[in-house]
Amino acid sequence: MREFDDMLHSLPVAYRRDAWVIALLGAVQAVDEGQRDAAREAADQLFLDSMTYILPVEERIAGLTPGTGDTLEQRRSVLQAKWRSATGVCNVDLIQRVCDAWENGEVEVDYQPGEIILRFVGAYGVPTEQALAALQSAVLEVIPAHLAVQYLYRYLLVREVHGMTINELQSHTLHDFAF
Repeated sequence: MREFDDMLHSLPVAYRRDAWVIALLGAVQAVDEGQRDAAREAADQLFLDSMTYILPVEERIAGLTPGTGDTLEQRRSVLQAKWRSATGVCNVDLIQRVCDAWENGEVEVDYQPGEIILRFVGAYGVPTEQALAALQSAVLEVIPAHLAVQYLYRYLLVREVHGMTINELQSHTLHDFAF
């Protein structure tokens, strides 16, 4: 609407009240808004966080096949991990960037001789099967084949439970506790 007002005010005063001129500017405004919307939508396809209809093309280029039932966010996460792993050199920083692309993104990467350790530091318990499979696939694609990967999950421990109130305890499921 602002563009319409700018166009109208740029005309001579005598034309600003003319019904034909106002109708013509209204038609121009409708076309202009459509073109602006199309330009915004095209620009959204350039960024992973807003990518929608171009996502299957990017997945095909990256050699990825999305799983059935994967959400848009999961597919974007897998694609981002694939893009981040394309540097060719594997080190802890690269593995950390790949893990940061994971939808939950709360994983610390550590290296001990012959083994990579992925420690889940965010949510309690084991991630969902789909989310864990996506992360494992992305990590296994990046790391050298001779290295083992160890996954360490975070659970509520007895010493943490002792300091919690009943309301805090009720906010956790049994999935969060280590037995």
